[in-house]
Amino acid sequence: MYVAFDDIGRCLVSRDDPEPAGTVQRADYDGVVAIRLSGNEGDDWARTAPDLAGTRLLTGSVLAIVAGATVTASALINPLLTLPVGAAVAVYVGRRHNAAAAGLERRWAERHRMLATRPEVARFRKGFDAARTILVAWPFLADLVQIPSPRTEVAASLWTLAALLDEHADLAEQYAALNDARFGALPPEAPVRAALEERLALVDRSQRRLSAEIDRRLESLTTLAARCAGFVRAESALHAAHEAVRRADESLHRLTPPAVLTHTPDAARELAERTTAVISAYRELRR
Repeated sequence: MYVAFDDIGRCLVSRDDPEPAGTVQRADYDGVVAIRLSGNEGDDWARTAPDLAGTRLLTGSVLAIVAGATVTASALINPLLTLPVGAAVAVYVGRRHNAAAAGLERRWAERHRMLATRPEVARFRKGFDAARTILVAWPFLADLVQIPSPRTEVAASLWTLAALLDEHADLAEQYAALNDARFGALPPEAPVRAALEERLALVDRSQRRLSAEIDRRLESLTTLAARCAGFVRAESALHAAHEAVRRADESLHRLTPPAVLTHTPDAARELAERTTAVISAYRELRR
C-alpha cells in the first residue's frame, strides 16, 4: 500500500505505486510506503487512470490516420462512398476509446482513494500515524503475540478508513449543495422544498453514522498503537534498569576488598604526618 501526502493538503491512498514526478521522499514501514511530495508536485493527481493519457493519444492518432485515409480515398474514388465509411470508422474508434477510458477510470477508482478535503485528510493522517507506530513497534511484539507482521491487517484498516472518509467528504459536499439550494432563491411554495428537507435529513443522518464508524475505526488503530508504544517503552525501561544493575554489579565486583585496603600502606598519610611533625619541631626551635 502507498500513502502519499502533498503540500496542498491532499492525500492519495493507493494499492499501486503512484510513481509521482519531482521531489519525493519515501519511507517503507513494513510494506506500507509513505510518500511525501514537496511543493505542488501532486498537481498531476486526478481521478483518472494514469494510462488514460496514453489511450487518448493512441485514439487521436488512429482518428488522424482515418481522417487522412478518408481524404485520400475521397480524392481517388467517389467522395459519396468514402466519407460515410470514414465517419463510421471514426464513430467505432470513438466508442472503443470511451469504453477503454471508462475501464481504466473504473480500475483506477477501485485501487485508489483520493482525499482532498482538510478534515478528512487530518483524520486519515491520525490513523496513518497510528498505523506507522504499530508497524515500527511490532518487531518487539512479534514473538510475544506469535504474529510475524500486522501489515495485512493494518493496510486493510487504512484502505477501509480512506474509503469511509472519501464517502464522508462526498456527503459533506452533497449536504452543502442541498443547503445552498434550500436557502437560495427557491420560492417558498415550490414542491421541491419538501424533497430538499427530506434529503437534508437523510444526508445528515448518513453523515453522522459514517462519522461515528470512522471514529470507531480510528480508535481501534490509536488504541493498538498506544499499547504497542507502551509495551516498547516498558520493555525499554526494563532493559535500561537491568543494564544499570548489571553495570553497578560489575563496578562493585571491581572494588578493592576492605581487608586489602586495611593492610595497604597509605603513603600520602605517612608523608603528611612526617611533614607535620617536622614543621611543628621547626617552629618550636624558632621561638
